[in-house]
Amino acid sequence: MHAVLPRFPIAEAFRQRATQILHAAPVDPMDHARRTGVAAAAGLPIDQHYLANAKPAAVLYPIVARPEGLSILLTERATHLNNHAGQVAFPGGRIEPGEAAHQAALREAQEEIGLHPDLVAPIGFLPTYYSGTGYRVQPLVGLVDPAATFRADPGEVARVFEVPLADALDLKRYRTSTIFWQGNERNFYILDHDAAYIWGVTAGILRSFAERY
Repeated sequence: MHAVLPRFPIAEAFRQRATQILHAAPVDPMDHARRTGVAAAAGLPIDQHYLANAKPAAVLYPIVARPEGLSILLTERATHLNNHAGQVAFPGGRIEPGEAAHQAALREAQEEIGLHPDLVAPIGFLPTYYSGTGYRVQPLVGLVDPAATFRADPGEVARVFEVPLADALDLKRYRTSTIFWQGNERNFYILDHDAAYIWGVTAGILRSFAERY
């Protein structure tokens, strides 16, 4: 059952707009592979083997209504992790067998930052985003109760912080950079922000939403 959060005009306006641009259910990743993800951003040919074998994952794109406006809840991953250590990320992780994408996103958010699913009102999904590390990520956008408190799991998360949604929607803030990885030159997005260095998959998903909004 989806949470029913207190109604605020700014949050309701966002919900109505987001409902128009998001998908009610996860998008078939093969149908959208050429318009989403690291392969498209890097300008590389789509590798069908990679698409077929990418590991399923889900993230929560959490929006919180604050007195000063809407903000996006993000995490900084712990520095001792094997993958993406120290990087800015949405709450999320692998989809377990028998688990739906929205269930995985909400479960991971509860495990990583103590956000109870009852305090999240899901709105819809962005198209699948492919990571350079072999994950097929399904982003779920949802409104978070502003009364929610957060408790970072030190085994996974170094800190929880927020950035204004307006900053992430400003396409002029994004730029691209290049790395040479696994035998290929790859481009990736960076969102310049004072709060953190936001790049890679997280910046790509933020831009994916901004382009639609």
